Amino acid sequence: MNKKLGSSSEIDRVLASVKKKHLLIEEEVKGLLTRKTEEIVIPISIFNEKLGMLESASMYLKDELKLSFKEIAKLLKRDYKTIWTSYSQAKKKTKNEK
Repeated sequence: MNKKLGSSSEIDRVLASVKKKHLLIEEEVKGLLTRKTEEIVIPISIFNEKLGMLESASMYLKDELKLSFKEIAKLLKRDYKTIWTSYSQAKKKTKNEK
């Protein structure tokens, strides 16, 4: 029984069933259906001897790519507070250079 979904009402019924079965909200279902093709690339040139690796990465992702601390923490698989601390330390270290 390999039936193709054709009409939007069929698709809506399937999505409603998935939402109900897995206790998902609308945004979660949309997130599952959206292909994420954008990759985040961190240039090696941001790393230096003055900042630690996490400090450099946190500062680049926050200042250049405008990611939130929560997004950075998820991306780097670190705690939110760790990212905030690393970013704050990097800002203090670079502030003294200017």
